[in-house]
Amino acid sequence: MQTLRVRQVPWSNPVGRGLREALRADTGRGRAPSDAAGPEDDGAGVVVFLIVYELASGQPVGCGGLSACADGSTAIDHLYVLPYARWSGVSSSITEELAAWAVAHGITVSGVSDPARPAALRL
Repeated sequence: MQTLRVRQVPWSNPVGRGLREALRADTGRGRAPSDAAGPEDDGAGVVVFLIVYELASGQPVGCGGLSACADGSTAIDHLYVLPYARWSGVSSSITEELAAWAVAHGITVSGVSDPARPAALRL
């Protein structure tokens, strides 16, 4: 993978919305329509949201955010890497940036929001 650039963006960012839609489609693949992912999250619990771009091409390759948990901590959520960029360090870049952001803001990160979800683990 080429050099990456990570940008913090608002939840409403159209590129971020597209990546989250791809995450939902990927997560729902192979499931019956009634079992597919629910409606788009409104982002109310998202503390910070990041998009990772390939520096040379400027193309987005992944995203991730921190969501507030009931216990006051945060969890990594909405973690997605485009299929062609998987296993190239993109997810590590996202999680490292999210962890650094949390430390800088005095926030505890408890882990991945849904570690049982295979799509989140195979990046």
